[in-house]
Amino acid sequence: MDREATPDDLDDLRGFARSRVGVELYVEPETMVTDTTAGAIATDGEWIRRRVGSPKVARRLAHDLGVPIYDVQIVGYPERMRAYNARLKAGGGERVLRDPGRPPVRTSRPPGRMPRPPRTAPPSGTANPVPPSGAADGTPPSALPDPPPTEETER
Repeated sequence: MDREATPDDLDDLRGFARSRVGVELYVEPETMVTDTTAGAIATDGEWIRRRVGSPKVARRLAHDLGVPIYDVQIVGYPERMRAYNARLKAGGGERVLRDPGRPPVRTSRPPGRMPRPPRTAPPSGTANPVPPSGAADGTPPSALPDPPPTEETER
């Protein structure tokens, strides 16, 4: 991931929600490159997106702020957000929500992964193949007796 959520990210969302009317939070899932994020969208469509760390943190933030929260994968983004972006594009306006500062901190921690389940032994009663290196009891090939002669080997 490029960086973890920070207290400043949550403060930005709090400040946006407290200074705008009708703010709703939209939780966005973690990806291979970005931590879980939340988009705060006001009644007029103005919005910001910040890392929150997990959906649980986003729900707690929404509860503390008294704003509704939605899963963007289920409900999608509201039309007012797209309309706001279209108005900005048509007017040539730029959004500046944060003072330019130091670049984000890069981390190399991969997202959590589930461990591979351990291999299990075959159920009892099933035939185990003879290892290619020797007998079924693990005897090395050099310790095995010569096979009995056959008509083919006596000629």
